[in-house]
Amino acid sequence: MNIFYPSKLIHYFSKEFIFSLLLVFLVFLSLSLLINSVGELVYLKDKKLENIIWMAIILTLAKTPTTIIELSIFIFLFSGILFFVKIQKNNEVNTMLLAGISKTLPILIPSIISFICGLFIVLFLTPISSASLNFYEQEKRIYSSNDNLIVMNKMGLWFMENTSDGYNIIRADQIENNNFKILNNVTIYNLDRGFNFIRRYDSEKIIINQKKWSMINAQITQEKESLQPDTINPNTSPLKISFDSSIDINNLKNYFTDVNTVSFWAMLKTIKTLNSRGYSAEELKVKFHQYLSLPFYLLAMIFVSTTFTMGRNKQYNTFMYLFFGTILGVCIYFLNDLSISIGLSNKLPLATSVWSPVGLIIILSTINLIRINER
Repeated sequence: MNIFYPSKLIHYFSKEFIFSLLLVFLVFLSLSLLINSVGELVYLKDKKLENIIWMAIILTLAKTPTTIIELSIFIFLFSGILFFVKIQKNNEVNTMLLAGISKTLPILIPSIISFICGLFIVLFLTPISSASLNFYEQEKRIYSSNDNLIVMNKMGLWFMENTSDGYNIIRADQIENNNFKILNNVTIYNLDRGFNFIRRYDSEKIIINQKKWSMINAQITQEKESLQPDTINPNTSPLKISFDSSIDINNLKNYFTDVNTVSFWAMLKTIKTLNSRGYSAEELKVKFHQYLSLPFYLLAMIFVSTTFTMGRNKQYNTFMYLFFGTILGVCIYFLNDLSISIGLSNKLPLATSVWSPVGLIIILSTINLIRINER
C-alpha cells in the first residue's frame, strides 16, 4: 500500500500546476502569434516587399515576447483555474483532509511557483523582450513613411529631420512643461543630401505649435558669415524665426513613452536621464512599479482562481469556469487601468496607483482563503 507523504503531494501538485501553466501558455502563445502575424501582414502588404511573409514572421517573433509578458496575469489566472478545477473534480481535496493534510497545500504550491515565475519574468525576460521590441521598432521604422529619428540621451534631445532638399539635425538641452512644446538651448544643423554643412541655427528657446517651430533669440551661422535673423528676411521680427517642421509635436512624446522598450535593469537610469532633460517620465515610473508588483500579481491570480473553484459548493463544467475567469480578468484589467489613470492625473501617487489594485486583490482573496480553510 502506497502512503502519500507531503513530499509526494508537493511533487504531484507542482507537476499538475506546471502542466496547466504550459497548456495555457501554449494557447496564449498561439493566439499572440496568430494575431500579431495577421497585423504585420496587413501593415506590410502595401510596402511592395519581395519577402513580405518572412519579414512578417520576423516582426511577429520580435513583438510576441512583450505581448506574452503583458498577458502573463491572464495566463496565470487561467492556469490556476484549470489546476483547481481538476483537483476539485477528482475529489483530491477531500482525500487530503481525510489524511490530515491542510487544504491550503494545493494553494500554497502554485502560489510559490507563480511568484518565482514572476521574478524570473522581471529579472530575465524583460531584457529580452525590450531588446526584441527595440529591434521590432527599428525594423518597422524602415518601412514607415516617417523617416525622422528622435533620441534622448545624456547629451540632450536629438532630432534628425528628413527634408525635401536635405536634413536638419536638431539638438536641445531640455524641454519645459513636460510636453515638448518648449525646447531650451537649441542648435539646428542644416545639411544637404550629401550631409554637407549649409548653415547652423542657434536659439535660446524654441516654441512648438504642432508643426510650427518658432526660434527665440536666434542666430544663423553660414559657411562664411554669421547673420542675425532680421538680415536674412526683413519681414521676420528681430531675433525670431519661424519655420515648418515635419516633426509633429502631437506625436513627439510617443517616442519617449514606449516603456516596453526599456528593460527592468535600465529603468532607473533611463528615468534619471529623462528627468535631467525636463521630462518627468511618469509612464516609465508606472512601468517600473508594474514590474516590481508583477510577482505579487501572479501570486494574487492564484488566490483569485480559488474564489470560484475551491470556494464554491456547486461545481460547473470547465468552460463555465473559464468564462467566469474571463469576466473576472477583464474586471481586474479595468480596475488596474483605472487606478493607473488616477495616478497619472496626479490624484494618487504613482506607486500607490500601481500597488493598490494588487494589494486589494490579495487582501480580499486572503480573507476568502481563510474562510475556505475553515470549512
